[in-house]
Amino acid sequence: MNRLTANLLLTAGLLLHIPVVLTRANASRGKAPTLPDGNISFAFYGAIDEPGEVRTVRAELRADQQLFVELLIPKLSPEQDLAEEDLPFLTIVSPSGQERVLRASRRETFDEPYTQTSYLSYLTGRFPAEEGTYTLSVSGSSPARFALAVGDDERPGEVLGVPIGSVEDVHHWYEAEASVIR
Repeated sequence: MNRLTANLLLTAGLLLHIPVVLTRANASRGKAPTLPDGNISFAFYGAIDEPGEVRTVRAELRADQQLFVELLIPKLSPEQDLAEEDLPFLTIVSPSGQERVLRASRRETFDEPYTQTSYLSYLTGRFPAEEGTYTLSVSGSSPARFALAVGDDERPGEVLGVPIGSVEDVHHWYEAEASVIR
């Protein structure tokens, strides 16, 4: 069994979002990882290193599905000390071009037992989907690490354009300063 298969089986068995680490290479639509099934649960770990930077993900959905998104930050400084207006925000562009911007609306602690990491969940959205490709872009006015959860069907899936990460990748992201994640 290779590392990818073992990681997927372990991840699926523990009901953990499949991890993917985003870098500066994922700043545009053309370099964005793509989820062929945006209903399958993935977690994209990234950082805004400089004000205005963007990290982008694309997700394919059918009209009978729902788009589920959630933004979290590590429950660590400096992120947990940011004011709501300084937290990363999410821009969703639907297949028809309709744009929706989601900003912080709450702060709820989420402790992830498998990776032994702790987060603040501050933005969640669930919307009826239209058929096609959604573009999900995270940006912000302050340097900050973030985790973007997409989909809520906890089963193995695939992502195109980037490798699936490991628990070690999540730990490295969690322990690094935002400017270190390139």
